[in-house]
Amino acid sequence: MGKKNSHKILWDGIIKSVTEKKEITEESVENWLKPFNAVKYADGILFLETANNFAPQVVNARYKPKLCEIAKNIDEKFADMNFVVAGEIENGETQQENIETQKNIEQENAKHNNKTFFSHPLNKQYTFDNFIDTSENQLAVSSALGIANSPGKMRQYNPFYIYGKAGVGKTHLLHAIANQILKNNPNARIALISGTEFYRNYAAYKNKNDYDNYESIYDAADAVLFDNIHELSGQKTATQLKLYNIFNKFHQQNKQIVFTANCSPSELSGIMERLVSRFQWGLTIKLDVANIETRRVILENMARKNKIKFSNEEIDYIVENCSENIHTLQGIVANIAVSTSLDAATTTSDAVREALKNKNLEPVKGYHSPKTILEIVSSYYKINLDDIKGKSRVAQIAWARHIAIYFLKKYTSFTLSAIGNELGGRNHATVLNSIEEVESKRNEERISKEIKEISRKLARS
Repeated sequence: MGKKNSHKILWDGIIKSVTEKKEITEESVENWLKPFNAVKYADGILFLETANNFAPQVVNARYKPKLCEIAKNIDEKFADMNFVVAGEIENGETQQENIETQKNIEQENAKHNNKTFFSHPLNKQYTFDNFIDTSENQLAVSSALGIANSPGKMRQYNPFYIYGKAGVGKTHLLHAIANQILKNNPNARIALISGTEFYRNYAAYKNKNDYDNYESIYDAADAVLFDNIHELSGQKTATQLKLYNIFNKFHQQNKQIVFTANCSPSELSGIMERLVSRFQWGLTIKLDVANIETRRVILENMARKNKIKFSNEEIDYIVENCSENIHTLQGIVANIAVSTSLDAATTTSDAVREALKNKNLEPVKGYHSPKTILEIVSSYYKINLDDIKGKSRVAQIAWARHIAIYFLKKYTSFTLSAIGNELGGRNHATVLNSIEEVESKRNEERISKEIKEISRKLARS
């Protein structure tokens, strides 16, 4: 399918097929599928966007397999489809090899006339206007807005380091800073990149022996915004040194630097000490939604956007039974929206209880720092953390060590070597053996119970 409007032709064909064959109800097609606009069809991937914040979750969960099957019948080159909220369309770097990643960045630079460039797509919907400002995060929001209005001019705010658990709004605030800078100065050059993307992009240039040009990309920027910088934990020293060099140049030139992470700089593991020190040079603020009143305000805002009318009792029930994670709240609201729209007989109250029924909270990968994981494992088994990190082969201590390694692997981005360093300098083979030991026994009743209980503690910590 090589036509100019191939994305629209393919999507129209899919809609026509599901409508004629009645493979999806007419109401669902009207409510969930037709609001999507096809915006791009590249490398076999169909990109679709909508203004509805929860439609992507619904369509991915309920309809995507059938839609992909139909698309494959229409075009044999079809591989996948990507449903997102308007402004979040990915530029494809996560589906390409490292070399292709950098090619996409260069294309993006050219598209923006070299005035703005993004390795990570900028979400234009993430602004200060729609960030829910509560007393709990007021300092973080006001500081971020001040930085966005005067990037690099307040030295005491450079770098600006925002940290907190997954789902508290760190990425929203980071993108809001970028959007505000561009609102004030459309010609500003902004580098927006995640820790993982920084590593991958550097690897791409390294493969081409083009180190100098990689750094020159950042030299051209007026501000650099790093999302999830903890993803560099345990990565090669050369990558971290490159970030160190970029940081020094930016700081000396009074250019704004912003980081987000899942923990404070002092809790970062696997990051070189001199880099951690520089993270602490400016303003460090924790972003949180632990307060029930904060979660209540967020939930009420989500309900308004999705035209759901909750009673005060229903709001209380949700916020008191839901972990302090915005993503979890979004998922619950999406489920409620689907239940009430597909079945007129379902009351909001019924949908709320169904959405929370048997809810099994799981920690999100990157949700906690290694320090938190180790402390929770230590507390659960009532074993001193030094003993877990030590050389004791006493069965109970050794098992707690195995479990700690298992959770570090499952819920952090650490390499096996980095995990070994967290546990007293153990080698790659020892760490791998611990993981395999737990995996081999995780279906046993006692072990399964331990893993679930520790997971629950992590999810609620």
